[in-house]
Formats: sequence, C-alpha cells, structure tokens
Amino acid sequence: MNFKKLAALLVAVPVGLAGCVGVGPNATYSMGTTSFNYDPSYNPYMIELNGYTIGGGFGKSTMVSPIKVGLQKVVWGESNSYKMHEAKNQLVISKEQLKGKKYLALHIYPDDTVEVTTSDSLPDPTEKGMKWREQLRNNK
Repeated sequence: MNFKKLAALLVAVPVGLAGCVGVGPNATYSMGTTSFNYDPSYNPYMIELNGYTIGGGFGKSTMVSPIKVGLQKVVWGESNSYKMHEAKNQLVISKEQLKGKKYLALHIYPDDTVEVTTSDSLPDPTEKGMKWREQLRNNK
C-alpha cells in the first residue's frame, strides 16, 4: 500500500467511526422516547421528532427512536380532528442533554410550544405542564 492511501485510510477510519459513536456536530443517539400532551381537549397522534415517530400516551408508551443533536422539527396531529400542529418555538437538543441518558420526553404545551427533558428512568410530566393541564380542566 502506498503512503498516500495509508494516510487517507488513517484519516477516514476515525472520522467515519466518530459519526457512529455520537461524536461530532451531527451525532445521533438511540434512546427510549415518550411524550406528554398537556391539552386535555385532544390526544396527540403521529408525534414526530425530525421525521421519526416517538412514543406517547402521557408517558405511558415508549419506543426507541434516533435522536439527533441540534435543531429539531416537531409535528403532531389531533386525535379528534384533521388538524396538524408544528412546534412554535425553536427546539435545540445538545449533546450534553443526551450524553449518558436513557430516555427523552417531549412535552407538548397547549400553546403549541414544546420542551425536552432527559432522564435515566421513565420520565415524569413537568410541573409547568401539570399546572397548565389542571387550569384548562377547571376552566371547562
């Protein structure tokens, strides 16, 4: 093997492996995912994070999904209509949020903003979301 090919190989192999192990700006992690919707007027379905379906059922349904570091696109539908939603806020997930964690929960708030939490065990609803949900139930 000539020197140029060997040098190219020594550079290409570590760079190729870096993408597989979660190193670099486009790292992808496989984790358990679920979601929480705090609007009691509907159940969400087809909850997608960057085109991949994630679990739901107010944290009762989980699945393993690929999670990319960086800017996220979140969309979901309503169970009782054909209305589709897209997150109104910009959601960015950092490597630090995902590193060493087993679960990611997407929290969908009634104003169509979203938030992510990560944990080592099954996630819980947020205090913010539970207060909002209770307020909406009391206003009916």
